[in-house]
Amino acid sequence: MRPLLLLRPDWSQPARSGIDLLAAAARAREIGGTVCLLDGTHHPVCVAPDNVPVITAEGPQAAWLSAVWTATSAARGVRGWWRDRTASIARELRREWRRRAGDDRLPFDLRQRLRDMADAPFGRTEIDRFPRRLLRNASTVLRSADLVRQARVHLAAHGIAETTPLVTFESRTRPDIAAASIEFLRREGYAIAWIGDRPDRPRANDGVVDFTATPRLPLLELLLFAASDFVVCESVELQQLAYFTHTPSLLINAKEPFMAYPVPANGLYVLSTAIDLDTAQAITIDDMFTEPYFRDLRKREARGRRRGSFGYRDNTAEELIEAMKEMRAGIASGWDGESESQSRFRARVVEAAAALAAVSPHVAEWGPDDRFIGDGRLVRFQADRVS
Repeated sequence: MRPLLLLRPDWSQPARSGIDLLAAAARAREIGGTVCLLDGTHHPVCVAPDNVPVITAEGPQAAWLSAVWTATSAARGVRGWWRDRTASIARELRREWRRRAGDDRLPFDLRQRLRDMADAPFGRTEIDRFPRRLLRNASTVLRSADLVRQARVHLAAHGIAETTPLVTFESRTRPDIAAASIEFLRREGYAIAWIGDRPDRPRANDGVVDFTATPRLPLLELLLFAASDFVVCESVELQQLAYFTHTPSLLINAKEPFMAYPVPANGLYVLSTAIDLDTAQAITIDDMFTEPYFRDLRKREARGRRRGSFGYRDNTAEELIEAMKEMRAGIASGWDGESESQSRFRARVVEAAAALAAVSPHVAEWGPDDRFIGDGRLVRFQADRVS
């Protein structure tokens, strides 16, 4: 009997569901298993992994498997609650130790020990590592012909012809930078589906469909991504949704080199400029690989601080246009044009993670999976700067 991998995708969170499906299909392929989708009649997309059987549970079997899923989810929820509770206790203890460490009435040696205790890691933290290697081995899962047709009907109602190539564009950057980027895409012949939450209203342009003012529909991005030549996004969630639809993606304004590193070869990302808020000086990409850069994140986790020591400057319009040119070149060449500097940067990311994972749970979660970080790449102009 084949091993059975149970899934109940929540399509109100399409990016998370897509990643779960890709990882489950890759895992089932490794072990010769079957993917079982619970509540199969409620799935709005057709899932058909290559060489992996997919079934939907019905009748008494569905009731039994749903009970197993519910029990397992409840146990996982209790473990998560306990981890959150112990983390909360740890934060309170650290605050108290740090407060006592500032008491001049206590002996110096004791105050020093209290400071060390306040800054030390609190036991072992269970890390759910992002399954990069499983995603690397994922094959086609989404059969998107119906989604493309639905998206094109939706776009046609806004005046976008079916034959016009499409780019989905999400940006929370400055309006002038977004406008220059969109104008570049329009000159190159693309129609643009503009999505995301924006405080300002974009200027009306032919060939630009503005979805920023409409209520966010969970499956709207899925429809648009399935019909897009590529995606320009600013959130890792949408980058991951592009993995599910196998759409080339460009992530902009990335804050650090690990979480945003693209898994598939058809992905690029651009790092924003980090600013030391104490000195108002920009720090280099090289500095992002150092322990002090991530120490601040660990202290924020330990002390419950909301504000760190770093701010970020958005990518410029020139940088975004250069990145989009590289994206188009990658699509045209089949992604076989990686430079030596981009390969060296990937190796540096993998090596740096070995040291930083011990300092930052964030790096441990989003860093390499068995020394694999991704087949994508940092944009060439930034990789060349640090080569």
